[in-house]
Amino acid sequence: MDAESVDTVVSSLVLHQCPVEVKRAVLASMYAVLRPGGKLVIADYGRQRTRLMRLAFRTVQLADGKEDTQPNADGALPRLMSGAGFRGVRETEAVPTVTGSISVYVARRE
Repeated sequence: MDAESVDTVVSSLVLHQCPVEVKRAVLASMYAVLRPGGKLVIADYGRQRTRLMRLAFRTVQLADGKEDTQPNADGALPRLMSGAGFRGVRETEAVPTVTGSISVYVARRE
């Protein structure tokens, strides 16, 4: 895919499985392919805010490894998105599920 060639990038349930350095690399690639003003939408496990969601998320951690999943559970994605250059990073929704809370994040490339 060419640089600055798309208007929107969507990612669903991928980043929680990646080591932090891979999360950074993926976000940098997403940034690179977006046109200025382009939109990023991520739906993935985010900060696990309640005791019940943290407990439910343990099943994901058993399957995908705690080292890679814990940054998401701690709420690192918005910071990583900002660090990749995205602006207006915000969580638009947090949906409780049987395996933990899934957050929807949106941001823009300026």
